[in-house]
Amino acid sequence: MSPSPGTLGEFSGELHGRDGMITYREAPRELKIPWEFGISRERAGSRAFLKIIHADFRRWSSPPRDPISEEHQLEILAALRDWLGSRKERSSIDLPSDLSEDTGRCIWAGCDRHRLKQYYYCRYHLNLSCLRTDAGAWVV
Repeated sequence: MSPSPGTLGEFSGELHGRDGMITYREAPRELKIPWEFGISRERAGSRAFLKIIHADFRRWSSPPRDPISEEHQLEILAALRDWLGSRKERSSIDLPSDLSEDTGRCIWAGCDRHRLKQYYYCRYHLNLSCLRTDAGAWVV
């Protein structure tokens, strides 16, 4: 069961060093979110430092293995982005700075939405791609 809107839990964790763990708590549930230090190539050829977030939010860490609905996973993802942003941390789950849409369609099977500029996915499916450790957004 998801909390009512506006009642999301709290994040904690240290973001220093080579890797670590972010903890998201919604009493009595807890989700452990591993991260590691990474380097990203920018379009101009420069490099940027970021946190690579392993955002597999399908099940709570505690109580063990309790499932998390897709809707609630997306809420946690948005809240985690806000939490990281408030700490001025760039991450692998950041949304692109340009959220405008292209005329092309999202390539996700059965999706009729327009894709984001410079991506193959619409915003909804870009968010879903951030939630799996084995998926990522495709850049044009």
